[in-house]
Amino acid sequence: MGRERGAEKAELLLSAARYLNETLELERVYDRFHELLSEAVPHNGVIVSSFDPATELISCDYAWVDGGKLDPAILPPLPLNHEGGMQSRVIMSGESLLQNDVPEQVKDPGGVYYDVDREGHMRKLPDDQPPGVQSALMLPVKHEGEVVGVVQLMHETVRYNEEQLELAEGLVGLMAAAVRNARLHEHGQAEAAARARAEATAAAREQAARVLEAVGDGVMMVDPDGELRFWNRAAELVTGRSRGDVVGRQAGEVLAGWQAVAAEIPVSEEAELARPVTLPVEVDGSELWLSFVAVRTPNGVVYTFRDLTVDRGLEAAKSDFIATLSHELRTPMTAVLGAAKTLLRDDIALSPERRHQLLEMIGAQGTRLTQITEEVLLANRLDRGDLRIDSERVDLAQLVEHALETMRQDAPGSISLTAEGNGAAALGDRDRIEQVLVNLIDNAVKYSPDGGQVVVSTVPAAASVRVEVSDQGIGIPPGEQEAVFEKFYRGDPQHRAVPSGTGLGLYICRELVQRMGGTIGVRSRPGGGSTFWFQLPRA
Repeated sequence: MGRERGAEKAELLLSAARYLNETLELERVYDRFHELLSEAVPHNGVIVSSFDPATELISCDYAWVDGGKLDPAILPPLPLNHEGGMQSRVIMSGESLLQNDVPEQVKDPGGVYYDVDREGHMRKLPDDQPPGVQSALMLPVKHEGEVVGVVQLMHETVRYNEEQLELAEGLVGLMAAAVRNARLHEHGQAEAAARARAEATAAAREQAARVLEAVGDGVMMVDPDGELRFWNRAAELVTGRSRGDVVGRQAGEVLAGWQAVAAEIPVSEEAELARPVTLPVEVDGSELWLSFVAVRTPNGVVYTFRDLTVDRGLEAAKSDFIATLSHELRTPMTAVLGAAKTLLRDDIALSPERRHQLLEMIGAQGTRLTQITEEVLLANRLDRGDLRIDSERVDLAQLVEHALETMRQDAPGSISLTAEGNGAAALGDRDRIEQVLVNLIDNAVKYSPDGGQVVVSTVPAAASVRVEVSDQGIGIPPGEQEAVFEKFYRGDPQHRAVPSGTGLGLYICRELVQRMGGTIGVRSRPGGGSTFWFQLPRA
């Protein structure tokens, strides 16, 4: 919504400049200014006053209260109050004033405050009763840096905010330029009026440009000939292309296949609501997924775009994870459900041996379900950074032997698990190091052929201890050896050739080792087995 609001604000100010300068009649300028304010900032009353520094009098030029215009002549000029008062304060400071508690403000004894109703009756506040408004915006009208007037916006209930103040300031600046233009015209100074009109347009363009530069999304304008005429800072950051490199060039030269992309983007016409669409765009050989919103203007089409490449990657990873988790949960859940239903049947007789087998199946598959749940929960804790990691002296040789003994209970008898090396002591968390060992040994067993051998080696060095887990499995292609440590990675997304798993095991290993101050990696070649290793500081 932020990018649409920024684009709408810029478009409003450009349209306001054109609308205000279409007339040279002073009264119509004020009417149009109030019309623009009505659409942009809520109010029950608006008063436009001019200030004469020679006489220090504040005179009403335009008044609209409670749904009706008033004759400015019924409101007498007020002297500048050097002691207080909201109008006077704005004139003397040159700064806008946002006041959301007018009843309290008028109690200031230093100021003089008046209220006026729709019939034009004035009363001094707070002599009779509290004011009829709750909130007010007081905005200075300036010319060449000097305050020449004040615009007051009032409301009975609405509380104003900084965004409304900023928008009202922009409109007041445009109104001031249009008023000067109309007054110059009234005095027959056609040349000066034309200059003021140009200044107003330039001010509007400058204001719009500042807004477009400030928004966080990329903004570009493509003219009717297909040339890029505007390219803000955010567009530079998203695409890596500088403004000087793209402005004046065909959009298709900067964004490959732009013509086809533009055809897919709905362009908002006039008051039509802009609808975002996300499309792939090629920039310098890289694919970016950009969410576009387009609005047609007299000078071309303005596009705002946001980079959703990372978000799309996260969505893809989430989809892959859901597919993986569903696949991993289905098999043990089916086995548990099938075994339980069989045990509950009264129409068949089960031998004690068969009953024991079914109970063992329920226990084994229940354990598998627990392991999957633990992996997901642990990965989540690692991502949040709330997992405690201890640092103590750990005998790696003893820990390796314990991990191997644990894995021998479940490993096929055709695969041998052995340890090599004398071992050494390392610094780390005993339970987390064992978790890494069990994960690596489990992976090695899964990928080893019948009759294969898994060897766990401990290699001490001067400042560190290295543990290697080698297998005789299918190996890993060079291009995938870094990716295997990423979350949810699976070499076979369709779950056909690769043994079961959530794709979280190696990710958890990497995160645990790194949090203990170590490093982890793999050496492998397709068909030649793999050696996963991790290295920890020596105790």
